[in-house]
Amino acid sequence: MRLRTSHAFRWPAALPAALCCALLALAVLPAAAGAHAQLESTSPERGAVVPTEPKSVSFHFGEPVTGTAGAIRVFDSTGSRVDDGASFHPGGDQTTYAVGLRPGLPKGTYTATYRVVSADTHIVTGGFVFSIGTASARPGETVGQLLAGQRTGSITSTAFSLVRAVQYAAIGIAAGTLLFLLAVWLPALARVAGTDRTWPAASRAFTGRLRAVLITTAIAGLLSGLAGLALEGAEAAGVSFTAAIDRTILGDVLGTRFGVVWLSAAGAWLVLAVGAALLLRPRAAGAPALHDDGTPARPWPAALLCIPAAALLALPTLAGHASVQHPVGLFAPVNLVHVAAMSAWFGGLVALVAVLPQATRRLEGPERTRLLAATLARFSPIALGAVIVLLLSGIVESLIEIDALPQLIHTAFGRAVLVKIVLLLVLIGLGALNRQRTMPQLRALAANHQPPGEAGLVLRRTLRIEVALIAVVLLVTGALAGYAPAKQAATGPVSVTTSLGPAQMTLDVDPATVGANEIHIYLLNPRTGAQFTGTKKLTVTAAQQRKGIGPLTLDAQPSGPGHYTVPDAVLGARGTWTIDVTAQVSTFDEYERAVKVPIR
Repeated sequence: MRLRTSHAFRWPAALPAALCCALLALAVLPAAAGAHAQLESTSPERGAVVPTEPKSVSFHFGEPVTGTAGAIRVFDSTGSRVDDGASFHPGGDQTTYAVGLRPGLPKGTYTATYRVVSADTHIVTGGFVFSIGTASARPGETVGQLLAGQRTGSITSTAFSLVRAVQYAAIGIAAGTLLFLLAVWLPALARVAGTDRTWPAASRAFTGRLRAVLITTAIAGLLSGLAGLALEGAEAAGVSFTAAIDRTILGDVLGTRFGVVWLSAAGAWLVLAVGAALLLRPRAAGAPALHDDGTPARPWPAALLCIPAAALLALPTLAGHASVQHPVGLFAPVNLVHVAAMSAWFGGLVALVAVLPQATRRLEGPERTRLLAATLARFSPIALGAVIVLLLSGIVESLIEIDALPQLIHTAFGRAVLVKIVLLLVLIGLGALNRQRTMPQLRALAANHQPPGEAGLVLRRTLRIEVALIAVVLLVTGALAGYAPAKQAATGPVSVTTSLGPAQMTLDVDPATVGANEIHIYLLNPRTGAQFTGTKKLTVTAAQQRKGIGPLTLDAQPSGPGHYTVPDAVLGARGTWTIDVTAQVSTFDEYERAVKVPIR
């Protein structure tokens, strides 16, 4: 089939690209970092003044966490690290992470931070302040400022999304094309193949191209899997990709659930590549092709490739939200079915676009039409069933991960889900076009022994658009896997630095979630960097105007020169809160600053 202009069905050239760009922009709008694991307690307690130096500093979470050797860090008031650099789980308790302190620390204030990996592979960050003996006159850097130095850049995060997308696409192509081979191609070929020599040649051409596609896909899956391990190490350690290629960091990653799953997947890709190279040689014994006399060869040796492909289908489930988020007994199998349905659809489309033409080119026009019609007749029910399963499983997953409609707009996770919904609706429309118009035309042409002509061109064009749109869906899914589910949206300290009259003010809210929060306010002289001590009285209020809450008066207690603490600020609703800080510096002068703080 040679491509030429179709008058029956024409897309504006820029329309698919414009649609994809607009939807991708919606999906990747800025969002706060997300997390699952919730910090439940610390040792020492937040804000505590302990009489003697503790042996270690620990964080206790509501679920198991992992991390690299530098996951827990402790800093003195000058910003220098005072921990021993070896984070550990005390007593083997996977929900508690700790780090030892260097002996002989002087009295003063210290800041402990954490950057750990929750059970669903998301990065969780936070920290607290404590003092040994007495509080320091100089507060040092805030939790937010210290954590800012541990973040990976946007390039690393984007690269990780792309690597996930490549991995998911490779899984879909491998599993889907093998299903197409066994459930579509071989039955269709057996039904329409003749006894002349062109049919075995067409069959061998199909097998040869499928072999090349699978080997290429397996190599892409293997390389993206190895890159994913390094990128997970970079995210966990808060370092660059190249810095993460380190024996210690990679060893820490391989000890996590993510590391085990992705390394196992790399092994499965290697098996698949070798198996495809050996079992799908067009003239190999047992290769799924026709003999020269037109009789089919046994396909079962090639069916062995389904074993590593089926194992790979479990990667998104085992390494993502579904294996840890309640209810796991429902979420995990639904997610696995969702991945399998997408693979059946996507891989089948790839086979129709990239593999089947190798066979049809070796056939005359009428035989080409017969093969196309028979192949589509076998694939169409599979694609329709996959779409139905995708919609139903997607609804279930959305109900598990999203519990309010505004989350579809106001969270990165929700926006990515919206993009997937829009793209799937477009894909369903294209599929309906093929089922209602193109397939009947091909059946009629096959019955009249005519070449595919215009119907074949329309089919090829719509199939290519479908493959491109599903590739965008997978790209969005790669980003989606890096976001926390909308109902468990971002947690972690919020740090805002602004001016307050003659002083520079830094306001920290930790953990910036509904309920009790600890607020720290630091006032500095912007010229000298010294603590601003000219405040006679500091008043702090909090309000959530959209929900009619407040203003609530918060008790800000002096904790040192230019340092004030609200140890138990109860912010009882999600949304943007306004923290209003008023500093009275003389009988006649006072300054006010309102700070917007997102509470999740």
